[in-house]
Amino acid sequence: MTMKLRKSMAEHNGKPESVFRSGGFIRLILLLAGGLFMAGCASVPEKGARAISREFARVSQATPDITGDDPRFDVATTFDDYFRHALAHNPRIRAAFGRSKAAIERIPQARALGDPTLSFEYFLDQMDTRYRVSLTQMFPAFGKRGLRANAAEAEAQAAWHLFEAERLMLLDQLSKAFYNYHYLARATAVTEENVRLLTELEKAVHARYQSGAAPFADLIKVQIERDRLIDRLAALRDQRRAQSAGLAALMNLPVDKPLPWPRVEPSGPMTVEEPVLADMLADLNPEIKAADARHEAARRRVALARRERLPDVMLGVGWMVMPGMDGRGDETDIGLMAGLTLPVWRGRIRAGIREAAAMQEVAIHERDAMRNRLRTELSMAVFQFHDAERRMALFSNSLIPKARQALTVARQAYADGSAEFMTLIDSQRTLLEFQLQAERAAADREIALADIGCCIGFDLSDWTDPTDLSDQQDNREKQP
Repeated sequence: MTMKLRKSMAEHNGKPESVFRSGGFIRLILLLAGGLFMAGCASVPEKGARAISREFARVSQATPDITGDDPRFDVATTFDDYFRHALAHNPRIRAAFGRSKAAIERIPQARALGDPTLSFEYFLDQMDTRYRVSLTQMFPAFGKRGLRANAAEAEAQAAWHLFEAERLMLLDQLSKAFYNYHYLARATAVTEENVRLLTELEKAVHARYQSGAAPFADLIKVQIERDRLIDRLAALRDQRRAQSAGLAALMNLPVDKPLPWPRVEPSGPMTVEEPVLADMLADLNPEIKAADARHEAARRRVALARRERLPDVMLGVGWMVMPGMDGRGDETDIGLMAGLTLPVWRGRIRAGIREAAAMQEVAIHERDAMRNRLRTELSMAVFQFHDAERRMALFSNSLIPKARQALTVARQAYADGSAEFMTLIDSQRTLLEFQLQAERAAADREIALADIGCCIGFDLSDWTDPTDLSDQQDNREKQP
């Protein structure tokens, strides 16, 4: 509907027509534009979004640019050094960070009004009207903009939590690559030491063979065992380039040159209790938080779809120029306009509601499936941690000392001629295998810790006292 306020130039307090055109109409346009601007800046709950923005700024300032100076990794470089560099340069981390920042920018877009419409109409037959200028703005039904903004805010929170989850995933992947690379270093060193010992043993057997104190078969057996270890050592050295390339790729470094062997600082003793960790997983895991935020966004979109049954409001103002009567100058009209949309296509609206409800149900099922998956992964990671600690204690406290003792006894018995040479070789081989398995258990323990941290939502490598766990959980819950 349209309501006109007709005022001729003569009726406008005697002001010249030019003054009315350049003053009153412009003031009216500015008044409407100011109202539209204030409506577009209407406040919605943005506390969470602002907290996310502050955290984005903090992370951005703490993250070096990818074009910065190349690092110089050496034998003194620790896992923390590797992780800091990977966090600053890993492409997937940067992509997740970019998606989070993009999600933040959708909030003001969802809150804002649509663009106003400025139209100009020129009449060819200027009997009644010469031309008309109008400015209109569509206002969504009450609550629609707020629901859109709230849904966008929830999606931004989900994007932030997914960024946190990506950081934890990087920590987990880097831990596996780093500690497997460290195990390769230790396996190479242990094998080199055993090759050296067998080389010395071969020299001793060769001397005994030349003096007639040992048969030729003993010399052949020690040479076979030495060559077998040399072949294993060559395989380990060849494997270094491949494992180094995987570690370098996580840090976005060139893969053509192997990284130096890293320096490992094993984490201290700790008590890992699965029920406590399961409670932390439910409260702190960023993937679950992201799923909760997506569910909240879906719930808001259901409410928004139901609001589509309400009409939107159009408000506007128009200015018309008409020929004056009796040969007098042009007259002007100001028209105030108001209109409503007619949501008559109920089938489309009902389909939109059903779609939004289905997506909300999808969000619920995805969240439940994620919880089940993470709970299973946590249980497996805790088992692997305890299994690694059990193997470390077994090899360090029992098997390796006994294997060394058995090797010493076998050496003495062979020197006395009371034992066969194969007994000595078996003792040497057993000690080597136990040493390698002990190194494997130590690496598996650190990898399991990273898996647990990825599940529950923070790094456990510095957790040495079970009482610290509650403090860390409380501090994490206070973060935005």
